[in-house]
Amino acid sequence: NYWGGDCISIFTLDGNYVKKVATTGSARGQLSCPTSLTLDMYGFILVTERGNNGVSIFRKDGAFIHCFGCKGSANGQFSCPSGIALSPNGTVYVSDRDNKRIQIFSNY
Repeated sequence: NYWGGDCISIFTLDGNYVKKVATTGSARGQLSCPTSLTLDMYGFILVTERGNNGVSIFRKDGAFIHCFGCKGSANGQFSCPSGIALSPNGTVYVSDRDNKRIQIFSNY
């Protein structure tokens, strides 16, 4: 099943299912309530997660690379990250909804 399930489902442009990235959970490389994603210039997938209060990064083939952030209100911590964007130079902008702020990261 490729609908729902705290994952990223990849399809071809004509709608054919290709694969699922990640499984549901709180461990590194798993997703919990993903809210937004973006792709960088190298094809890495950056995903905000409300459930894990962080950002997970995957290669375009679905392999887990890295994650950052945790629950909290200090710099680098999140409370319901809900959006993500990248500038052309690679700066990451994360909407930290419940902390009512945008956090900016120069590298990831």
